[in-house]
Amino acid sequence: MKVEALPKISIVTISYNQGKYLEETILSVLNQNYPNLEYIIIDGGSKDNSVEIIQKYADQLTYWVSEPDNGQYHAVEKGLNMCTGDIMAWINSDDKYVPGAFKSVADLFRAYPNVNWIRGLPLECSEKGVIFNRIAHPWARWSKYRYLTFDFQFIQQESTFWKKKVWDEAGRCMDHSIQYAGDMELWARFFKKEKLYTVMTHLAVFRHRGRNQISKAHLVDYLLECISVIKRERKRLSFFEKLKVLFLYPVRIFWGPFFFFNVPVLKWIYPLFFSIPPAIGHGLKKSGYRKSSNQIRLPPFILGKWVIQKKPIRLKPKQG
Repeated sequence: MKVEALPKISIVTISYNQGKYLEETILSVLNQNYPNLEYIIIDGGSKDNSVEIIQKYADQLTYWVSEPDNGQYHAVEKGLNMCTGDIMAWINSDDKYVPGAFKSVADLFRAYPNVNWIRGLPLECSEKGVIFNRIAHPWARWSKYRYLTFDFQFIQQESTFWKKKVWDEAGRCMDHSIQYAGDMELWARFFKKEKLYTVMTHLAVFRHRGRNQISKAHLVDYLLECISVIKRERKRLSFFEKLKVLFLYPVRIFWGPFFFFNVPVLKWIYPLFFSIPPAIGHGLKKSGYRKSSNQIRLPPFILGKWVIQKKPIRLKPKQG
């Protein structure tokens, strides 16, 4: 496939004194071998070996700078406003992308021109890089109304990608008054015009660190900022939307468990009321992605001479 046929993907990495992990993050971007890549690194004037690491890969970067800034979201804003790609994302300097992520993202946006904002299934790793998964479908499917009823955890920022027009329409800025939950505030503005589609694949990994991790050290402050953002957004709703949000609370309490535990038939009520878009999976027999709300398959079991699964199979011994 020609480079011109692939959408340009712009990635921003922000970093400050993360030399211990920064190179692994950089390589997770460059080793995608995606031919139409724009990669920008915004370093906040690190005092460790971060600059040396960045310089090592400078010839493969579109732009980089190491200078003091006004906080992490000021750095994010600087980087995103330099992006010229069709698709945008940012990743912190201790997280990483999984192999093949950019090709998957490009294929999906090409397959669904009307999808403008996606995220992969959450994936995490230990400080030493051991990968694990704790949050799975359908828990990982969000909507504006889940968000407005305080069901906002966890939209994984590092696995989130969006088209440039979404950033432009959201004001091309981060809220500098927010110290810890700037991504959640940005999602609130995205939700005003876009649906967030969950892709049934892993795109990026969030790293848990033993110490000096803002999301853990300031977890309470982070959650309070999230709640404050949602309360602000709810005040801006129309009268009828406010009534709808109030109505959704009992719906969430009663119907939510059927959805989250994938109870047949009853699981469809919750996403209907909360306007949750279908997940996007990849067909095994047919190439390409497909939208489907039924992406969980129960394991097959044997009943006599039959294997009961999506299509029952009769067990017959081979002849000869």
